[in-house]
Amino acid sequence: MREVADIMLEGGPGALSFSELQRHLRDPFGRLDKQRPSTVIVLPSMTMDHAGLAKIPGVRHHEERLLVLLQLLRRPAARMVYISSDSLVPVVVDYALDLVSSMPNWHARRRLTMFDCADREPAPLTEKILRRPHLVDEIRQAIGDPLSACLVAFNGSRFERELAVRLGVPLYAANPELSHLGSKSGARRIFCESGVPVADGFEDLRDERDVAEALAELRARDPGLRQALIKLNDSFGAGGNVLFSFDGAPETGLRQWIENELPGRAVFASPPDSWEAYLAKLVAMGAVVERFITADETRSPSAQLLFSPSGGVRILSTQDQLFSGPVKQIFVGGTFPADDQYRAEIQDLALRAGKTLAARSVVGPLSIDFLSARTATGWRHYGLEINLRMGGSTAPYFLLHGLVDGEFDAQSGNYLGPDGQQRCYFATDRLQHQNYRTLGPDDVVDAALRHGLHYRGASMDGAAFYMLGALEIGRLGVVAIDRTRTAA
Repeated sequence: MREVADIMLEGGPGALSFSELQRHLRDPFGRLDKQRPSTVIVLPSMTMDHAGLAKIPGVRHHEERLLVLLQLLRRPAARMVYISSDSLVPVVVDYALDLVSSMPNWHARRRLTMFDCADREPAPLTEKILRRPHLVDEIRQAIGDPLSACLVAFNGSRFERELAVRLGVPLYAANPELSHLGSKSGARRIFCESGVPVADGFEDLRDERDVAEALAELRARDPGLRQALIKLNDSFGAGGNVLFSFDGAPETGLRQWIENELPGRAVFASPPDSWEAYLAKLVAMGAVVERFITADETRSPSAQLLFSPSGGVRILSTQDQLFSGPVKQIFVGGTFPADDQYRAEIQDLALRAGKTLAARSVVGPLSIDFLSARTATGWRHYGLEINLRMGGSTAPYFLLHGLVDGEFDAQSGNYLGPDGQQRCYFATDRLQHQNYRTLGPDDVVDAALRHGLHYRGASMDGAAFYMLGALEIGRLGVVAIDRTRTAA
């Protein structure tokens, strides 16, 4: 019997269901051209919690990050359709095309078709597209053979699935039916099943009472525990994380004390927020409570993985993440590769979880975050989150790969250029200053060229930029490539 979801998502008479479409999915990042889709539709929609999106200044500019996928146009026969909320500044697109190595700009451009919704509302792009049937028709007409194409999405939700069915193309992203695997509770279960350590805690919490009981139990297990984290199941970018302090907690009546203190002691990782608003989201999403790990030194490495339609999984990269914010949990950038003291351990732990996810038919890119604490005997690692979507290192990695045209060496964890030498990067999409509002993309590129900072193909080092359209809010992204992390 066909799934109800498939029946509801029919694109018209004779249209294929989602599960039928997925049987035709080709890996857009596969290594054999004949197995790759002829047309890639890039959908840079952050289809997530609306309230969380509203917290991100200039959120629509995040859609520019996936312009790095124009690197797929290096294949002379490849075609691409790129969709955005609003039209992108021409010089921004030109710059992204100029970074496509070994390919004349005009040749890549003629194989690129761009659409936009003429809509700057801070809402998920996919929802905007679905509200415009005429735009869906135009996109469908630009695709060519739909079964030899694929829709590459930032993340997979029921909206991406619906758009895939309406277009009649397979979706290269995690099936929304598997979204629970990427929740905070789901991630803890996957980690435990895979033998990946997690911080002491509780999952599947449903309301304030559950949270208070979990916090009380954590404190009872360790009377010296000073802090714990509450994390909403379906939040992203630390937008649902709250730090709770046990300072001054009584020895008796602990649970009631916690319940009374929660509204005033909640420290939001991504303000502004209120306990009342947060509580409503907690009831809607569910949550986990975890011990807040402290040590002489802590870091947060991550691994990015690719899952192929055939069931394979491979590590794309590792990085040490950089954070800001009140409790240092807002991602602002990272260095690639992760520190060689623990890089191999992070790869191994990520692959353990990855194989468990692959066994559940996960497809597409995802990232896995860890917390690493230095102990007297070395580093101890804890699984933090599974992001069933592209991560903060997606754009930097694909920009590195497109520019250097080398290979990630899984044995060493290094990226090796054609010359056999290691290439590293420092990347951030939050290079920010109020005075940058006076600059245009051409000003940034001109300054980099004049000062010898721009990426040089001959030596395979230098800085390349992305999110240049965000200069209007004083922000841009940069990937600085060199032979060592320190040099980058």
